[in-house]
Amino acid sequence: MISTLIKAPRRTLRWLRRFRHRRGYGIHSPFAFGFVTGVVYEAGAYYAYAPLAQKWRGMLNDCPLRPKDLRLLLRLANFQHPARCWCVGYAADGAEAAWLKAGSSGTHYTTHAGGKADMIVANRNWPACAEALTDALAEGGMMVLTQVGGCQRRAWLKLLQHPKAQVAFDLYDFGIVFFRPELQRQHYVVNYL
Repeated sequence: MISTLIKAPRRTLRWLRRFRHRRGYGIHSPFAFGFVTGVVYEAGAYYAYAPLAQKWRGMLNDCPLRPKDLRLLLRLANFQHPARCWCVGYAADGAEAAWLKAGSSGTHYTTHAGGKADMIVANRNWPACAEALTDALAEGGMMVLTQVGGCQRRAWLKLLQHPKAQVAFDLYDFGIVFFRPELQRQHYVVNYL
């Protein structure tokens, strides 16, 4: 309860600083604008929201992500439809994996490295294995990293300099990087709080 009271003013200040980066304002790329408005800010109710929320209601206290973040993971998996997704730092039977699987049921989800992955989802310890993550991501793939702000900021900025990191979205709580060579290199800040 006390940590929530401490985090609320910080989150509000971050939201105010990023106010002009909301809802796709200032984004001219059709791909990036469509991603921000159709995935990040999607307001519709997906088919799996209610059953998953009911199933995980009592267990979400053990999950470091907010329900809003879990819904975003579902939408990201639904957007990417990867053939193979590598979940780094998450349990195979945890809430995060369940929400990802609901977004793309035809995907092979694994918690171990091996081969190329079309989507990688990594928890807050991702800077320790950032180089392995970039090597494992296939061309056209998407990398989702939690907590790219604060103390992780330096590692995030270094990742953005990777030659294959074409388009990136800084949501503060999440960092999303696309390895799509056909897109023009651009990094966006999005007010997702």
